Amino acid sequence: MPASGSRRGPTKGDQRERALIEAARVVLRQKPLAQVTIDELAAAAGIARSGFYFYFESKQALLAALCETVLDQSAQELAEWVESDGLNRDALRRGLALALDRWRVDGRWLCEAFVNPFPGPEIFEVRERITAHGCTAVTRRLERDLRAGIPVPGDPTLVGKMVVNLRLTMFAHAFTHPDEQTDDDLLDTLTETSLRMLYGTLSEEPGGDSRPATRATASV
Repeated sequence: MPASGSRRGPTKGDQRERALIEAARVVLRQKPLAQVTIDELAAAAGIARSGFYFYFESKQALLAALCETVLDQSAQELAEWVESDGLNRDALRRGLALALDRWRVDGRWLCEAFVNPFPGPEIFEVRERITAHGCTAVTRRLERDLRAGIPVPGDPTLVGKMVVNLRLTMFAHAFTHPDEQTDDDLLDTLTETSLRMLYGTLSEEPGGDSRPATRATASV
């Protein structure tokens, strides 16, 4: 009799689906989705072409599934900053650095999925959900700051969207223009700009930490 609470391991179907997703991750690092064939993706995963269609209706559906893997990664990258109080510039920069490292490797397909204005309905639905998740995390932090009396220069939901979209735009630009600035310059500037968007003008206080300048608190 199986031990109480035991769980079945992944089936061959689960393994093949994951193999296709990981194969897509590797193949799409090299060339855009439009230049990749179903045969190429199936071969990279070690399955027949007919097997591909058992799991995915199209290349776009496979890319959408690959995008799903970003959700947990993205949440973990900024978790330290999202869960902290105050500006916590160092935690924000560390989270942005982790995200930039991911974009340096997977930027080609991330650009297709998250920057392309017309990625297709399957990809668009996943992108909207993942982006909304990131915006919600930032918004909740801002709402917590407001309750603590820390001013926010605008509606928290709108400000959160602006910051998340700035991050996506700049990481995409960093991937397509890798020699335009150093990673340190990009991360320092993106960290500072994000904090100014979130909290308005920053003022230096004793100890070298910047705090939001005092201003009227925005309504939630």
